[in-house]
Amino acid sequence: MEKNQQLQHLSKPIGFSETTGMNVYQSYTATSGFNYFVGVRNLNGLMIVEQIAEGTACTYLCGISIRNQADSTLLSEISVPRSTRYTREKVIKYVRKSLLDLLVSSVEKTGSKIDVESATKMVDDMLDTCYFERSRAAIIDWAKLHGIIKN
Repeated sequence: MEKNQQLQHLSKPIGFSETTGMNVYQSYTATSGFNYFVGVRNLNGLMIVEQIAEGTACTYLCGISIRNQADSTLLSEISVPRSTRYTREKVIKYVRKSLLDLLVSSVEKTGSKIDVESATKMVDDMLDTCYFERSRAAIIDWAKLHGIIKN
């Protein structure tokens, strides 16, 4: 299947993965019993596309790509070592490095200047919100429900 055809299949989610905390757009179960799926996160105009293999007792990260949300331009395809266990923190590490490397090299090629420390903080804040906003809202709601947080 061509990349454009694959991206058209990412227009509407078919479910939500509690394990990864993201919307699932494609899924199939292999004869091995693993459920393979593609999930997408929106990062302020970028799409982070994660490829996951989920088994009975383990979840693996199979690949990551970063695309421009407006036109689906591929910005980065991140190679992930085989048998990499999935955690959101691990994905953030890969995405953060890729985004910052891409940003710094692109800025250098245009002759512009960038405050790398400031850019790193901004990217970190955006990734943190993208990956953990829903979890934080859930724990706050729980704490309010049980009187732990009072407003």
